Amino acid sequence: MYQYIIIISAIMILLIIFVSYYSVKKQKQLQRYIDVRIGMSVGKMLQIMGSGYNVSSLKNNRQKYEWRINSSSYGYKNARFYSGVKKVDILVKDGIVEEIKPYNV
Repeated sequence: MYQYIIIISAIMILLIIFVSYYSVKKQKQLQRYIDVRIGMSVGKMLQIMGSGYNVSSLKNNRQKYEWRINSSSYGYKNARFYSGVKKVDILVKDGIVEEIKPYNV
């Protein structure tokens, strides 16, 4: 019986470590928006920001690139931890960065 409890506890600890590592890595990626400048080419912007983005086509030959961390909620008994959505939107027109919008970063 105790063996199962130890195994389940070890799995839970490893899962928490993995989720924490992934979250920190993703937050550092969002912080890279600081290095992006208006007037920069799309290629250079994507080199800085990295992969894992969504692209939306807008009117007037514009695109919106979006990097995000979805909200998460953890709780134990009466304690609750909530982390809202963090995202960076970069608007591009004709292959040139036009606007940079960080949210909760």
